[in-house]
Amino acid sequence: MKINVLTNYTEPNSRAFNTPLALASGDLKREGYKINFIFNISKKLFNCDALFINSNFFRYFWKNNKNEIFKCLETASEKKIKIFWFDTTDSTWITQFEVMPFVDKFLKSHILKDKSLYLKNFRTGRIFTDFFDSIYNAGEKEEKYPHTEKKYLEKISISWAPCFENYNQNRYSFWSKVSNRLKPKTVNFMPEKLDIRFVPPQKQRSVEISARFGLSHSRPSVVAHRKAVADILHERGVDTSRIPLPDYFEEMRNAKISVSPFGVGEFCYRDYESIVCGATLLKPDMSHLETWPDFYKDNETYIAHKWDLSDLNEKIDFLLNNDDYRLNIAENAAGLYSNALSASGIKKFSARVMDILDYN
Repeated sequence: MKINVLTNYTEPNSRAFNTPLALASGDLKREGYKINFIFNISKKLFNCDALFINSNFFRYFWKNNKNEIFKCLETASEKKIKIFWFDTTDSTWITQFEVMPFVDKFLKSHILKDKSLYLKNFRTGRIFTDFFDSIYNAGEKEEKYPHTEKKYLEKISISWAPCFENYNQNRYSFWSKVSNRLKPKTVNFMPEKLDIRFVPPQKQRSVEISARFGLSHSRPSVVAHRKAVADILHERGVDTSRIPLPDYFEEMRNAKISVSPFGVGEFCYRDYESIVCGATLLKPDMSHLETWPDFYKDNETYIAHKWDLSDLNEKIDFLLNNDDYRLNIAENAAGLYSNALSASGIKKFSARVMDILDYN
């Protein structure tokens, strides 16, 4: 089976979508699946059996060239190509329901466990911004997105978590940026490499809490929530202001706990940076969603606190007073992550891709 992947390398989420496919391309080829990355719409895009579409490729088309999206989907459909739409936006919410009639499967890295919620209207566009706006009265405007039909819910499925990316400090280096610029020219010919260096959670840690997050955001309810988190932490003497990247990673490598509130979506790159740096991840409850691999197992790979922050101090105190428990959480998360990136982990990823392709 020949699989063409329409994608780009312009955004971190795109790189996290592309990288595991590139890492697994050898295993997949041995199983009879040929992966080919394509970075523009041309006739060769439709020379395939299956088409994987990274939604980020069409990120700016929705406003200016919406018809081009459907023209691409219609062409693939006419050629009897299986179409797999990968929504690589951050949130569990879906804003691209309009493609549903054209695609065989609609996949996201994080989906709501209760798919029937996709038939509901979230006033502010997201389940968590609705909740935050209800308690902070932050002034969120109503968001109007197309809804799907019940018959399309079975098309919604999990792709893979955006963990298959370099979340070390060197991802921001000059050479990393150069490499990302060159990837469209090299990815189909050169083997992909991913070398993430994990900091042992057991190392001596001099910082109790790392919580560096911005308070400027397009969503007022997220800003209100983050300010509420910051207020609680400030009372504990924790500085939440932004610092230079080298200082941020140095602090994280020495932190016992990493506090990671929601942002544009529920997950943040900080989640993975925390695990890589060996800090125990503390963030709002993620039990409403599914992802793969599952990094969000409360009291196993991270610690959940309530969305209204009523137990945030309690959770922090518990972790700081129970070193063995805290370390066990961080070790479990690092083990899960490192296993996902191992040779056997990439084989599991390959099997997942084959399951996606061979659905009934």
